[in-house]
Amino acid sequence: RLTPEKTVHYEYDSENRLVPGLDKEHFRVFDNDKEQQITGFDVSFIPISLVLCVQSSGRVEGWLPQIRKTGILYSELVLGENGEGAVISFDSRVEVRQEFTRDTAKFISAIQKLKVGSDATHMADAVGQAVRMLRNRPENHRKVIVVVSESREDGSETNMSETVRDTQLHNIIIYAIKLSALKSRLTQSPQPKHDPIPPSARPLPPGVVGTPTAQAQARVEVVNALPIIIELVRGVKNLIFSDPLQLLTEATGGKALSPMTEDGVQESVSRIGEELHSQYLLSYRPNNLETGGFHRIRIETVFDGLQVRTRPGYWLGPVPVQ
Repeated sequence: RLTPEKTVHYEYDSENRLVPGLDKEHFRVFDNDKEQQITGFDVSFIPISLVLCVQSSGRVEGWLPQIRKTGILYSELVLGENGEGAVISFDSRVEVRQEFTRDTAKFISAIQKLKVGSDATHMADAVGQAVRMLRNRPENHRKVIVVVSESREDGSETNMSETVRDTQLHNIIIYAIKLSALKSRLTQSPQPKHDPIPPSARPLPPGVVGTPTAQAQARVEVVNALPIIIELVRGVKNLIFSDPLQLLTEATGGKALSPMTEDGVQESVSRIGEELHSQYLLSYRPNNLETGGFHRIRIETVFDGLQVRTRPGYWLGPVPVQ
């Protein structure tokens, strides 16, 4: 049976700022709507075991230069002195670039060496691999996965629902830095491409003289526009599908951040570090263990205007028949 002897959550005010200085008596915990007795309360730092999962497909190539610069931020702002980190990259393959290490140089180097792969996005397989790596880490560590990727799952052998279940069973929290493939296409440096149509055979806009310079410019504009058009159409279609990153983060009490600029990637890492080092840890043992299945967790505070974010619940195995 899994019981939430440790439930991590965060407090925000109406301006979305973290709220420090709260005490045990400021909280009320409910398990399947039944109030619980809080047996433990802690605001001290817990060592972190982090797996960084980075999409390395060509779809997000434009983001990779900024991602490669974030290694030092993860090391200083997220892991801290007592943390350990591992790095996974994924496209059509899932590759462990760095096993767990406390050597910051190795961790940073693994991020800096990320290379572009295929256009596939096997996100569920990557998160599944991260879960397998984390489940054997020390019990007194906070187990964290950060996924830096589009919110797109494409062809994984791992079932996403099973992945969500495993993260809950092993008390893993997931954060996401959501990348835009369209933004990547817009910022990506143009790559020379072989054009099967000779420049002299390509039509030019009305009124443009067919000089070699004009012919070459027309060819580049058409080639560069095609990926952007494809992303715009795909984005509209995706509106009717579920968001895998939102699912992973909300199911584990984490958060999905969506940087709109290149500097936003670094700001997102800073935000994740701030949250992980500002968490409240509440402990309780449920007084309603006679009910199996999924138990919903709800946490309230005695103050108005504060919002609580925590994992939505936990699974309790079948209750034996007496």
